[in-house]
Amino acid sequence: MKTYDIVIVGGGASGLIAAISSKKVNKDIRVAIIEKNDRIGKKLINTGNGRCNITNADITKEHYYSSNSKFFDFFGSFSLNDAEDFFGKLGVVFKTEENGKIYPYSLQASSVLDALRYECEKLNVDVFCIERVKSAKKTGAKFLVVTDGDEYNSSALIIAAGGAASDKLGGSYDGYNILKSFGHKSTELYPSITAVKTKTELIKALKGIKTDADVTLVNGKQKKSMFGEILFTDYGLSGPPILQLSQMLMGKGNGAYFEIDFMPEYSYDDVVDLIHNRKNNVFEDRLENLFIGMLNKRIGQCVIKSAGLNLSDAASLLTDKQISSVASKIKKFRLEVTGVRGFEYAQVTGGGIELNKFDCTTMQSLICSGLYSCGEVLDVTGDCGGFNLQWAWTSGYKAGQGAAKSVKK
Repeated sequence: MKTYDIVIVGGGASGLIAAISSKKVNKDIRVAIIEKNDRIGKKLINTGNGRCNITNADITKEHYYSSNSKFFDFFGSFSLNDAEDFFGKLGVVFKTEENGKIYPYSLQASSVLDALRYECEKLNVDVFCIERVKSAKKTGAKFLVVTDGDEYNSSALIIAAGGAASDKLGGSYDGYNILKSFGHKSTELYPSITAVKTKTELIKALKGIKTDADVTLVNGKQKKSMFGEILFTDYGLSGPPILQLSQMLMGKGNGAYFEIDFMPEYSYDDVVDLIHNRKNNVFEDRLENLFIGMLNKRIGQCVIKSAGLNLSDAASLLTDKQISSVASKIKKFRLEVTGVRGFEYAQVTGGGIELNKFDCTTMQSLICSGLYSCGEVLDVTGDCGGFNLQWAWTSGYKAGQGAAKSVKK
């Protein structure tokens, strides 16, 4: 059996910063990280397509989802500026892009992981990889953590085990199960920041096509629009705007639908005029060629067919009513949502362990003293763009500080 002051379950973003922040309180306390993967930071190193979107310049409530309306109080003592200061002391220089996304200046996720890893080594944090936690319990004032390789005894326990998303990068239900064993409850979990399934009859021929468009997701009374590159797939839609909007679906279809504007810079009347002006100047007078030079060829043909017209019909014979229908399809191409891609394809997990049983200043459980938690396992989900990593930094920093103060020698 190994004995420590603090044991941290999970060596991802929140677990690493928890370890470092705990040692900043008292360098002499003994801290261990238990990681089930063969190395720490496996998911972190893949964030931002390998560039690590470390945080965002616009850390506001509007970019987060939680069943607890007071969740933003958890950000109080470790803000964006604190994150910049923390990483700056580790040698990480921030680079802010026009869209507010903040990256390491190196544009390498590996450099962020290296900075955290080297700091853990410098502070003598012990790391045990390829060990999965089988059980955790508290007896008296001590915690006993049993893995498939050893046993660990500690005064404080931090659960930073991540969520269920991206199982190939270490996603699992372990953290939820451990916290539930101490009496905590979880909201319903769902895949978030993921591609969306739609009805595909209209878009089968568009598989692999990418195009910039305005996309609006309508889900009951909720309605949100985004601009960016969308990707048509054999199951529906992907691309940055789709991943972002998927948050609204909470893992379900529920009658939601997308409206795609293929020409957002043009009004409906502008599009009608464009079609009128070109209908008599179409190659071979066939509708299949109506949008050459105006839309992606396959998208243009899809629009024609979705308006109930044949590609072989004469463009010159288009009626005002038909032109109106085609223009409507260009400005509001509707696709019904049938669901979302599963946890294995999701970037983060929506939902999680309920926050109302944690102290927002220390991340300590209100059910079990000495038990702390942070990161994705909790019921906070951010938009794509560095918001989830900021939550990991904030909650992990607080958990480490809180745990260290509770065992301070």
